[in-house]
Amino acid sequence: MTEPSEMISWLDRRIASAMAWLDDHGKGSKRPRPQHEIETKEYDIARFEEIKAAYVTALERRGQVA
Repeated sequence: MTEPSEMISWLDRRIASAMAWLDDHGKGSKRPRPQHEIETKEYDIARFEEIKAAYVTALERRGQVA
């Protein structure tokens, strides 16, 4: 199984990568991408944050039960 710290780090990198993409290609950039691509990245960020929150919650519960 993947170490929890490694998994959280991976999720953080994915979130940071998508946010960097939005900074470079989002609505406020000089040459923004099409709206559907921006919406997809925003959706990806929201899902990765949701997954991370659920993962951290599960780890906390597992730690409390053990």
